[in-house]
Amino acid sequence: MRSTRRFIPTLVAVALAVAFVAGTLIYRDTAEAALYDEYARAARNVGVAVTARGDTRLPPSTLDALRTDPGVDGADGRRAERLPLLDRRGRLVTDLGEPGFGINTGTVAALRPFDVTSGRLPQAGGEAALDTRTAGRIGVAVGDAVTVVDAQEQRQQVRVVGLVDVTGFQGRRASTVVVTDSELTRLTGGSGYREVVAALRPGADAKAVRDRAGAGSPALARTGEQFRKDLAKEASGQLSGLLVGIGLFALVAVLVAAFVIVNTFTIVMAQRLRETALLRCVGAGRGQVFRMVLVEAAKVGLAGSVLGTGLGVLVAFSLSRLSSLVGLPAGDVVLTPLPLLAGPLLGLLVTVGAAVAPALRAARVRPMAALRAAVPESGAFRRLTLVLAALAALGGTVLTVAGVRGTGGALQAMVLVMVGGIGNFLALLLLTPRLVGPVVRGLGWLPGRVFGVPAKMAAANASRNPGRTAATTATLLIGVALMAGGGTVAATVNRTAEQQLNIAFPVDYILTPSVPGELVPSAVAGEVRAAGFPIAAPVRQGRSGDLLVGTLDPAAGLMPVRPGTAVVPAASDVLGARAVGSRIDLVAGGRQLSVTVAEVAQSASFVGDVVLAEADFAALFPDVHDDAMVLVKAAPGRAAAQTRPELDAVLAGHPLVQVADLAEVRDERSATIDQIVAIIAALLGFALVIAVIGIGNTLSLSVLERAQETALVRALGLTRGQLRGMLLTEALLMALTGALGGVAFGVLYGWLTATAGFGAIHPLLRVPVGQLAAFVALAALAAVLAAVLPARRAARA
Repeated sequence: MRSTRRFIPTLVAVALAVAFVAGTLIYRDTAEAALYDEYARAARNVGVAVTARGDTRLPPSTLDALRTDPGVDGADGRRAERLPLLDRRGRLVTDLGEPGFGINTGTVAALRPFDVTSGRLPQAGGEAALDTRTAGRIGVAVGDAVTVVDAQEQRQQVRVVGLVDVTGFQGRRASTVVVTDSELTRLTGGSGYREVVAALRPGADAKAVRDRAGAGSPALARTGEQFRKDLAKEASGQLSGLLVGIGLFALVAVLVAAFVIVNTFTIVMAQRLRETALLRCVGAGRGQVFRMVLVEAAKVGLAGSVLGTGLGVLVAFSLSRLSSLVGLPAGDVVLTPLPLLAGPLLGLLVTVGAAVAPALRAARVRPMAALRAAVPESGAFRRLTLVLAALAALGGTVLTVAGVRGTGGALQAMVLVMVGGIGNFLALLLLTPRLVGPVVRGLGWLPGRVFGVPAKMAAANASRNPGRTAATTATLLIGVALMAGGGTVAATVNRTAEQQLNIAFPVDYILTPSVPGELVPSAVAGEVRAAGFPIAAPVRQGRSGDLLVGTLDPAAGLMPVRPGTAVVPAASDVLGARAVGSRIDLVAGGRQLSVTVAEVAQSASFVGDVVLAEADFAALFPDVHDDAMVLVKAAPGRAAAQTRPELDAVLAGHPLVQVADLAEVRDERSATIDQIVAIIAALLGFALVIAVIGIGNTLSLSVLERAQETALVRALGLTRGQLRGMLLTEALLMALTGALGGVAFGVLYGWLTATAGFGAIHPLLRVPVGQLAAFVALAALAAVLAAVLPARRAARA
């Protein structure tokens, strides 16, 4: 292949795209293996498993029957009961608001769903083992004492004698305390088993044992193989969304690489115009020229794909470590044949496919073209491009409008907006050759006034071949648009959620029961007020059919409701939209009440579908005395850091009442969104790197193409420094064109996507100006750095 070095940047672009694709596939295998290993711990050595359905328990007779089965070599019962754990400050340890569980040690070591990593298992009362994840969270080691809350809500101290790796019972990831059977009964008052498992004798028929174990029982009886498959399915379900997202980013990287490949071969074929025409003159047919170009593309694609597949292992390792930030296990890299074959094949197909259009253009070169400088673009092609752009824009706009108007549910509306965005983005790409010239000239106006002729020449060079510049800037346009869109959605969601949180919960703390289905004791609100908190408003709730009916203590002044009237939320899935003055009929326990809607308020949603006056609620639900939650607000001017210890002291006698600190909720939400944006930026970094390589490649090839022109301007007095500045400015203008276009499009569709997702709630647009400015500056800096070598090469000529 002649002038091989011209294709080196293309080879690098292919390698990076293939690395992302192969790395995604390798990561999928790695993550699935890690999750399967974690979940398979529960199915290790299990030949038959009998699992209780719902919240029921299996009686001891189920275990006895399995132990006496002739095909069973050993059986054990697994218990799991709610056993809340307190941290060193006496606060409840929860996972997504859920307190932890206590499980039994079991009697058959081979059938235990956990591994001891440090110390030993408990052997007597007052001893416990703790799962390593929770121990790390609360800073507990072997030998320390921890506090659990028993069934009577009394604190009980146990000494940690060991740490274990445990699969969350039935997939749960909450804190796990391992104790003996008798200790678990003493602490929780529970009895019976959640699951009974058995190891089989050699040669035993697992299905026959399963059928005997499940005969006459409503429990779910499975063979060990079925049990393992169900666990694997549960494990892979945690990965599906993440893998789809990463796959989309990989697709973006491949798309950007395809633009680079098309641009490279277009430029190279233009540079070889006379050479190609000469080949036609000496007898080469169109098919031979076409095949020649595709063979070159295949060589570049194959070399880049092999290199990219090797880099894919590093990508998979990085993704594995990145996924650990969102709570997924990270294991050793697993290599299977699929990614090792799919990566090179995809790279080869994409490279050859992207080279087809330049190859066809080269094959159409006539022998007399050796006397011309270029093959002009046909008017038919221009008209076809405009028609396709108009159709894509029309379809994209229709879908976008339908999504913003809330067609279907929130998810469907967001999908419509995103699909519409793809349509309009395709239209933008098709029109870019028509738009890029004016944009580049506009961006080059100020540098031309400040830096003179070299900057003016840079703008003229960038706009002289709009097709090439458009293909170059499109690579940055894609990556930056996705970054800007993701950042805008995240920032808008964060700002809107903060506003809705402040409207719905105009307080500092929310007290709720830690155990689902329980209530907050009615004495809590009074105790909190007595401790110096001016507002401690109890919320009581009841059911009227499918409607959740609530009332709020009027003394708090948060939502005053007059007797005979009601306040309803702006949007309710059950109640629907209700106008002020409409009537609502409520029925509960044979009692009836008719009220008039006096106000529609967004803040009503956390109390219920219908908010009544306290007297009306008491008449409809006379037996409801305890509270579903208590809203607490500190005295004005007092920071949360001062009041939280005081609140914890009040709640020391109510260990199962958990505190939602809204300041912490806001901080956690902001940190999570920032983390998501950082992950998006890291994943799209591949696309930006490929795009920058494309800019450097385009500039390098154009330097070779303009060798005579460069020599002429040097002869006319342009210095080496001015020439380098001209080329660096040209790269900067191309980068800014793509980056600013991407920012504008991304912000627009990020805002529209958030609007569709929130539905009836009008989101507050927040543009992450700092992040977007960093994206643009990074793209511009990278493009200038990519142009350094071509500029030096041109200056040396």
